[in-house]
Amino acid sequence: MHPEQIKAAMRMKGVTPTALADEMGVSNATMSQVISGRSVSARIRERIAAVTGYTVEAMWPPSSRRPVLRRTRAQIAAARAGAAA
Repeated sequence: MHPEQIKAAMRMKGVTPTALADEMGVSNATMSQVISGRSVSARIRERIAAVTGYTVEAMWPPSSRRPVLRRTRAQIAAARAGAAA
């Protein structure tokens, strides 16, 4: 899930990331990094999943199942070559 979707799911359940960070005794920055996927904490991920009703795997899929958001250099070059023709 996108970090904004995770935060929205939390808000729908009446919990903010700040309130959850306070409850768990972690900083807001740590909570933000876990939500965004820049940091991994099984304890925080499991708590967020429990609050929202989603599974950890649904919220943070393994890297092999994540959508690719960036194009490779070869894809960009091929697109430019096609546009120039």
